[in-house]
Amino acid sequence: MTKRYLSDIYVYPVKSLGGVWLNNAKVMEKGLEHDRRWMLVDENNTFMTIRKYSEFLFFKVEIGEETYNISYRGEAMTIPHKIQEGERIHTSVWGSEVEAIAGERNWDDWFSDRLGVRCRLVHMPEAADRRIKSQWGDGTVSFADGYPYLIVGKASLNDLNSRLEVPLEMERFRPNLVFEGGEPFEEFRWSNFFIGSNRFQGLKPCERCVVTTYDPVTGDKGREPLLTLSRQKINEKIVFGQHVSAVDKETVSVGDEVVVGQYKDSPYDPL
Repeated sequence: MTKRYLSDIYVYPVKSLGGVWLNNAKVMEKGLEHDRRWMLVDENNTFMTIRKYSEFLFFKVEIGEETYNISYRGEAMTIPHKIQEGERIHTSVWGSEVEAIAGERNWDDWFSDRLGVRCRLVHMPEAADRRIKSQWGDGTVSFADGYPYLIVGKASLNDLNSRLEVPLEMERFRPNLVFEGGEPFEEFRWSNFFIGSNRFQGLKPCERCVVTTYDPVTGDKGREPLLTLSRQKINEKIVFGQHVSAVDKETVSVGDEVVVGQYKDSPYDPL
């Protein structure tokens, strides 16, 4: 078997907006530093997503020393990496409630004007206590859909692309950690593994939704990859990639060796 190594690191500072490729990143309980600590919510303080607002695909994000630079069709604004003060509001992601800090009104107006719908930008402080589902541990998570990290092997994407008429880029699946080497879909059965000196715990396969069918460049919606992935369901679910949590909180870097310590008997074995 070929040696596995970390080939790509991605963070998504504002949930559902563009991702940022990094050469290294700090590992934290809720997810990588900078990952999904901001989120747009509607007038009911419920999270907004590409599933309903495909225009999110055209917001790009860059990480500055102290700010995130957000651009949309040639227009730009900046927000800080974090805020400590502001109106405290209760928001939810897939029914999971958490307290967040509301951002400045001019930020809300900027996004609202471009989306054509009233929305607010909110921040999750590190002290926020949003828990993952109990059968997968007792950790906390950012504004990600449900779990702190998503890892995908390039061999898995290559296998999928071999069955598609038009190959897809990894960005379509919005992973945090991408590794080179190994066998297609082997990450489904990883129980615990190391990236460099950091140990991670494999949780469960990532169930995929309509977001993967949007072309990130044009915004056009198609049938793939869900049509092809539906032919290889696990537990009657369309899945791609594995959700994981961090045991050690140091730093991961592109080029770090990935070593599997233990495998599960089944991809959905609870902890």
